[in-house]
Amino acid sequence: MQQKFFFQPSKSVAKRLTETFDFVWPTAAAIWNLRWQVVGIVQVCPDISEAELLGRFVAGSEIRGANLKKACITTSWSGQQRQFAKFLLFEFCALYEWWCESMHGRLSLPDGSSKALQFPTSTKGNVKRGVGSVIDAATASGSSVVGAAFFPSLKTNKKYAPIQIESLLTCYRYFKELRNSLIHGSGDAVEKLKSSETNYRKLSAADLRAAEVPAFIPYSGSGDPDISLRGVVGFGEIVLMLVSTLDIELSKTALSEIEFKECWSRVHGDGPREVATVDANRRAHRIRVLSKNLGLPTPKVSVEFEEWLRANRLVHY
Repeated sequence: MQQKFFFQPSKSVAKRLTETFDFVWPTAAAIWNLRWQVVGIVQVCPDISEAELLGRFVAGSEIRGANLKKACITTSWSGQQRQFAKFLLFEFCALYEWWCESMHGRLSLPDGSSKALQFPTSTKGNVKRGVGSVIDAATASGSSVVGAAFFPSLKTNKKYAPIQIESLLTCYRYFKELRNSLIHGSGDAVEKLKSSETNYRKLSAADLRAAEVPAFIPYSGSGDPDISLRGVVGFGEIVLMLVSTLDIELSKTALSEIEFKECWSRVHGDGPREVATVDANRRAHRIRVLSKNLGLPTPKVSVEFEEWLRANRLVHY
């Protein structure tokens, strides 16, 4: 799944999410089939030992410590799905947290931005909080000639959903509080989960620009919250939409110039690259090639973009 991104942390997260999506359902199907194979042989040979089961099903795999009777007979399929869902939930939350922290440091965003990027916009007094505060701080630095060059291509990313950003973060908050409740189980964590669930219930598929709202199991009011594997997989798509959307929104600001110059220097070296030609179309083609070599989508090469490249000693005629 090829997506268009501007910032390197976004590319890294998208790659990891794609790898995870490719892993999820085949692995779940493999577990399902293993369960029935183990159940079948135990029914035929009820006295079969754990060592014999391991010899039949995992010999040569280098897997150690497996207890197939416990995993495939004692533990229910729904129980295994819950465990699988937990692994994915922790992974998806960690990936988005890492992205927020990476973008905070990479773009020198204001203190607290890595946390603010994890919350919908709200206002306390006259102070804006959440994602809106980060967008405001980023746009205060001005628009970007670089961003204008790449935005026409970036906005074709199918996961770009600027209108839905607040709803996407409302969804994120529910799953993040679910994760916190599963880990901590404290009264405070549960109260935050209940509050986020109330907000999440109000969302429709259109609010998230998704085929369906990622499934959730309402909190019963006692004990550990339950978790839906289908819902968590859907949440992974929401994380990808968040990263895609915020990457593209931040690319439109002057902060994108920092990223572009660093990438250019890393790939093309410190000296300006030769693009001299009397033919403006050939010169623009050369600039597009040099830009794509950075792992970026194809830019729209305007006179302003050319002048910016020359002024920053990235190219010369």
